[in-house]
Amino acid sequence: MKIKSLLTTILSAAFAVSAFAGTAPKAPIPVQAAEEPLGITSTIGYDTNYVYRGVNFADNLVTAAVDGNFAINDMLSINAGAWYGSSADDSFVLGGSYQELDLYAALMAKVGAATVGLKYQHYFFYGDGSVLEDIDEIGLLLAVPVGPVDLVGGAYYDFAADGFYIETGVSHTFAVNDRISLIPAALISYADSYYGVSGFNHVKLQLSAPIKLTKSATLTPYIAGNFPIDALDGLGEESRVYGGISLSVSF
Repeated sequence: MKIKSLLTTILSAAFAVSAFAGTAPKAPIPVQAAEEPLGITSTIGYDTNYVYRGVNFADNLVTAAVDGNFAINDMLSINAGAWYGSSADDSFVLGGSYQELDLYAALMAKVGAATVGLKYQHYFFYGDGSVLEDIDEIGLLLAVPVGPVDLVGGAYYDFAADGFYIETGVSHTFAVNDRISLIPAALISYADSYYGVSGFNHVKLQLSAPIKLTKSATLTPYIAGNFPIDALDGLGEESRVYGGISLSVSF
């Protein structure tokens, strides 16, 4: 079954049984940890719900990721990495287990205070989630500080859906002390012919608290709220609160 028709079914049938609800956010702009010689960060984590773009695919997600940032010159850099998530139980919305592997690469450019990028990402699905067809996606990225806040945005074209997903977010970092910070963030998204969604998609609110354990290791608990609006809300998606924790080590 094509993923377009399958996810359209998920976004209707699964919503009807209240099964749906970035996981720990897959940010529209790659977030680099403190600069290290190799520019590589590895992360493991746990999320009570795998919420991606306003939709919950599974519960109790265990994740592992590696992300690298490699400078070409003072202006250009390459961001590349892999993200893997697996449900710890049979909570996939269509029943059974859920596993997903994402591979991505982006060309990033520093333009004044802003960072812009062009990103390609491929999604693989395994376990009972393998009923989904792999996805290819390209996106335009933007990150820019505006006064005391950081603005991020992304516009993505999904070849399987033949549709667009757009999101923009804002965040600010409050330093509690030398080791602990609080980062409140908010995001809103819009979709056009994106798996049955055309219109505003969802609002996400999040509070994370990075705790620097060592020079290279950071523990980050977070809590988030997912609030479907407009088109996604019309499909029956429910609001929910979820959370998780991750440990990142930079090299």
